[in-house]
Amino acid sequence: MKDEFMPLNTCSAIETLPDVGHRFRQLREKAGKTQSEVAGAVGMRQEAISRFESGRGADFSLTKLLRLLQVLGMELDFVSATRRPTLSSILEERRHNANVGPDSR
Repeated sequence: MKDEFMPLNTCSAIETLPDVGHRFRQLREKAGKTQSEVAGAVGMRQEAISRFESGRGADFSLTKLLRLLQVLGMELDFVSATRRPTLSSILEERRHNANVGPDSR
């Protein structure tokens, strides 16, 4: 799930179901859809979406999440929790560090 809320160079861990619900709400709002619109598209009740987004949907299944993401034109992606630096990120850090400190001008 990559977009302006979670830049590629930012490691934002989603560790709990409430984290997933909060992230889904951000994506739904960015897509300009209401809870009712999304719920209707996947055959759920609006109240279930509300509980999920607020972290109160303890029994929310992966199947439901995948259907909801599909309505938003999104998909679930797995990324490594331990990210190795890329050449670009190392060079950017070196450029940044070269412009700070007593020897920079």
